[in-house]
Amino acid sequence: MRYFAFLFLAVIAFGQQQPRSQTDVYTYDANGRRTLAGQQVSGAGGSEQLVRGINGRVAPLEKVEEKVLSDNGTERVVEKTIRPYDANGNPQPPQRVRVTERKESDGAKSIETQVFNGNINGGYSLAERSQAMERTSNGRTTVETQVARPTLNGGLDTVEKRNSTIVKAGEKTSEDTLTYRKDASGNFFPAARAVKESETKEGRTVENTATYVSGERRQLELSGQTVAETVKRADGSESKQISVFGMNAPGRPATGQPMLREQQVIEKNKTAGGMVETLSVRRPAVDNPNALGPAQKISEKVCTGPCQ
Repeated sequence: MRYFAFLFLAVIAFGQQQPRSQTDVYTYDANGRRTLAGQQVSGAGGSEQLVRGINGRVAPLEKVEEKVLSDNGTERVVEKTIRPYDANGNPQPPQRVRVTERKESDGAKSIETQVFNGNINGGYSLAERSQAMERTSNGRTTVETQVARPTLNGGLDTVEKRNSTIVKAGEKTSEDTLTYRKDASGNFFPAARAVKESETKEGRTVENTATYVSGERRQLELSGQTVAETVKRADGSESKQISVFGMNAPGRPATGQPMLREQQVIEKNKTAGGMVETLSVRRPAVDNPNALGPAQKISEKVCTGPCQ
């Protein structure tokens, strides 16, 4: 897993009537020293993010505005405007994402997502369009998605297809997503696959996710696996342990089988004013790669208000 060298400071401008939550984000160094790295203020309507770099400077990173354009019960259109900034805080061309959800007459649901890139002249051009059709019957949901991008002649060309199947049986859920991509010859080949199984029993949820990617011969090969176990307690607190497996690990020879790379432990505890979430990580010891070393606290989030 990768951890960024910085965290962002998010400030959202809302009317006072909007419910908001504020999260102070702290990081811990190798010696356990706790440092305030940023702040997140969230609510409905939009967000403005500022990034704190390695040099300690804070500069705008991104501003997001979201609004519902229409909603008549059958069709709902939501538009999000993303305004990025460069490393010096200068505004860059914005991007718009428009999502249209429709309820079809046969009970299916269609979802169209259009991504428009802005330019320095204030105009927008279509950069990507995805169309998904979702159907559910007897606990089984299928989602067929096609992604298209503009061609040199001004048209749209389908470059990716995804087929997802979700099956629910009681407390068990299985999800299988197969992704096809177009090669230089115009043929679609299986490029990736994700298989997820989860089960909830007596407040404990176990999720097993395996990911596959296309190999040299364009055959899907296992690339990694995660096993997450979440325990929810009666007092509202929650503990989640995520074991991350890869096909190789530092200090260990490749065996062709997934090897444990690290364990992440996320603890969420309710407080009088909100919630505190801590992230700790255990990694293979240098002197004994077959055993995990002690847990190291990576970050802490202290949230007040209607925390998610």
